Amino acid sequence: MKSILQTKILMIVTAICVVGYIAFGYFFPETGLDNLAPTDRLNLKKNIVVMGVDERSDDVGRSDTLFVVMFDSSNKSASLLSVPRDTRVRIDGHGWDKINHAYAYGGRELTQKTVEELLGIKINNYVMVDFKGFTGLVDAIGGIDIDVEKDMYYHDTWDGFTVDLKKGRQHLDGKTAIQYVRFRDEEGDIGRIRRQQHFLMAVYDKITSADMLLHIPGLAKQLTSMVKTDMPLGDMMDLGRALHSMVKEKGLSMAMVPGTPKYIDGISYWLPDITDLRELMVKMQGATMTEHYKSAAELMEKEYNNAVEKVEKGDDSEENKEAIKEEKELKAKKEEKAKEEKKKQADKDKDAGKNTASQEASSDSRGVVRLVNCSGSKTAGAEAAARLRNAGFEVISGGSGEIIANTVVVSTTNNGAVVNRLSNVPFAHQMRISRDGAADCDGVIMLGSDFK
Repeated sequence: MKSILQTKILMIVTAICVVGYIAFGYFFPETGLDNLAPTDRLNLKKNIVVMGVDERSDDVGRSDTLFVVMFDSSNKSASLLSVPRDTRVRIDGHGWDKINHAYAYGGRELTQKTVEELLGIKINNYVMVDFKGFTGLVDAIGGIDIDVEKDMYYHDTWDGFTVDLKKGRQHLDGKTAIQYVRFRDEEGDIGRIRRQQHFLMAVYDKITSADMLLHIPGLAKQLTSMVKTDMPLGDMMDLGRALHSMVKEKGLSMAMVPGTPKYIDGISYWLPDITDLRELMVKMQGATMTEHYKSAAELMEKEYNNAVEKVEKGDDSEENKEAIKEEKELKAKKEEKAKEEKKKQADKDKDAGKNTASQEASSDSRGVVRLVNCSGSKTAGAEAAARLRNAGFEVISGGSGEIIANTVVVSTTNNGAVVNRLSNVPFAHQMRISRDGAADCDGVIMLGSDFK
């Protein structure tokens, strides 16, 4: 009897908790910066957030590839929205930060919540792809054929990752394919997203080719090991058939979060244009723009702009300062690791009777650049110097030179940390390497008439 009574009491308490939770959610619904309740977010299609996650043994990792697939089961259509990893957003409990940091702070759940608030839509499912299995996936389908649009060189000392690809049509295996999709140049996230979309189409061409039957057993095994999702198998099959049909007939509709690049306190961000983004969401969801949804977008855009102004004026909120502090600490950690790697390399070269690495290490990746104004504009040099200093570079004036069409950044060393640093100058440029052990700077920037 006592046991039955206890069970009834437990059921009553549980029921009260459930009802209380529902009532709280009804009377005090959770809202974002736009004051939209979850029930107000667009949900006309099945929306799936896809995260490419690079987890490490000493770091939870970040979602460096992020996009949303919107699937309309009624007419079997789908579209894809890419979200730049540098997109500046408010992450619940962590202030303003890059959206790819949401995974480091709170995993898949916080990433999904952050994406929902940014886009103003309801996310129904998730797909997580572990980059550790990426090379195996490409190898499992026998590699892909792709047109590499230009010579690509990039070294990240922090990740111990090097990109070294030549321009032209190539057959890429898993190792070289990941170099292609992770390459980062003067276009930043925009170029990476374009390459990722190009890569997806190359993978599609391969898996729909006639010889794919030979690779299906290995492919199924590889996918199982690298993909996590809460999508039912039936939904995945429906989505796969829809994507196949669309690409075959009229091409897959792809878009990207609209916005502009901007350096804030020396950190590179992608600032989303919220009103344009929400208009895009209405279109992609097949919805109608209501006054409520429109005013919510305008409110959110105001909050975004206010947050940026606060940082630039130096009176940012405490949570924002913490987010910026975390980003600076990460950069400092990367620079420290780069120094250690340089020292190790210098020691190796010294033992081998070489001095090239020690000469290159003298610059210490400080970001010292000599700026030569070859643009033909008297004001361009000063403007470029100001932007470089704002981005954390130390600028030495190199005067003016003969007018050239395109801006060129020449690294005086092939040290990966230095090349990586110079590849992030805050304007469009072409990158070259010309080793000079006696140089007094990390790189020389010849400002062309294309400077904007």
